Amino acid sequence: MKKQAFTLILLSILLFSPEKNLLFGGDKVHDFRLNKQFLESFSNDFLAVTSSPKGWSEKDVIRLGAVIASGSFLFAFDGKIRNWIQDKRSSASEDISRVISPLGNGLFLGGSLILVYAAGEIVEDFKLRKTALLCLESWIISGVVVTGLKVLTGRARPYSDGDSTRFYPFSFRSSYHSFPSGHASAAFAVATTIADQSENLSVDVLSYCLATLAALSRIHDDKHWASDVFIGAAIGYFISKKIAALNCKESQQKLNLGVRFSSRSQTIVLTYYF
Repeated sequence: MKKQAFTLILLSILLFSPEKNLLFGGDKVHDFRLNKQFLESFSNDFLAVTSSPKGWSEKDVIRLGAVIASGSFLFAFDGKIRNWIQDKRSSASEDISRVISPLGNGLFLGGSLILVYAAGEIVEDFKLRKTALLCLESWIISGVVVTGLKVLTGRARPYSDGDSTRFYPFSFRSSYHSFPSGHASAAFAVATTIADQSENLSVDVLSYCLATLAALSRIHDDKHWASDVFIGAAIGYFISKKIAALNCKESQQKLNLGVRFSSRSQTIVLTYYF
């Protein structure tokens, strides 16, 4: 069962004083705003994600093995999968792809996250701000990892010569940046974050369905091989899960007593997570 929290307001009186936030029994309150605190948190999360392999457990290694094995299986059939999908392309599938593909595009995702964050600021909704900023973190960090792998492997895109075994390491040409799929990584990084922050099953299902369609559209459009899309989606998913775990304060602290001082009020807040 996902965690839920209830907050008991014990005292609130008017008081003129500089605004402060104190927390007893837990870490400093993270209000998830685009400020210095977020930049520090982002930096720490980035280092934690990139250095996490050295602390992997046996279960993590098994997961990695499963992802590599599945990706290798798809790699062996990349050519056949590509040919089958290209043979099935139609005007209807083209129309659908034009609508779905932008869901993994950086400009679309970036603009959407800005709107969600702005909405959270306007209506003072902590959940919206947190979701938007965690999506941003997951998207950027997975993008850095994916870009590094693209340059390192230099895999030729399907449309370049139709050979799934062509690699040109350390190439900076877009036509040799097939592996892994950036669209799939971005779509699943955002979808996984939304699903983790949501308490609505229909939202979870919709998020993953749209991410899957966005990823598949890259194969349909002949921009990526099936194995590119699978590995890209796995990168976005697991990095998002790591980011969520790093920012899940509720799992670290069951009971928190907080005191907030501002020019308008003094509030004591008791929060219990279960």
